Amino acid sequence: MHRGSGLRVAADGPIAVGTNVAFSAPLPVGFVDGTCRIVIVVDEPNRYGFAYGTLSVHPERGEEAFFVSRDEAGNVRLDIDGVSRPTQRFAGLVPPLADHLQDRGVRRYLAAMRTLTRD
Repeated sequence: MHRGSGLRVAADGPIAVGTNVAFSAPLPVGFVDGTCRIVIVVDEPNRYGFAYGTLSVHPERGEEAFFVSRDEAGNVRLDIDGVSRPTQRFAGLVPPLADHLQDRGVRRYLAAMRTLTRD
């Protein structure tokens, strides 16, 4: 999903608590880089996902979680939940821009999941 949304992603291991993840995200001009560490992994029969917390090289400080679940009827649902605040002064000065970029990222995640789950 992350790569499908346009991110360049590298990890130092599999999806597991403690794995570090680095990414580079396209901006309208240039890229922004970030690093995170996986803090939770859920691997259940009808629910799978993980959450990571940001590390020092990241434009924000916070956590983001990604969970895919399937109900009894076979419907699939993706939940993305995040809490963060800017770490860079310019992002704090222009909250609408930071919010727009976050919304854009979530829309790209959703579009990637739609592509990945088509029949």
